[in-house]
Amino acid sequence: MRHDEEVSEVHSGYEDLFIQFSKMVEKWILRALALILGLLVISQLLIQIPVIRYYLVKVEQLEGIRFQRSSGSDSAG
Repeated sequence: MRHDEEVSEVHSGYEDLFIQFSKMVEKWILRALALILGLLVISQLLIQIPVIRYYLVKVEQLEGIRFQRSSGSDSAG
């Protein structure tokens, strides 16, 4: 029976270390998630500003000049 008690104590020590490690990793994951969420919100707010959006979004740079339809009598009708 003594051997079983020693094995149980060893497993308990490993379990305590695992729980301690898991809590530390969980804390870092939550911090990283909060940072990513914050950066997402900031980037979405920056995209709302046209001057900044021009440099951040490649499609904005590739767009041409907007077509202006003339309101003269040249239209077919």
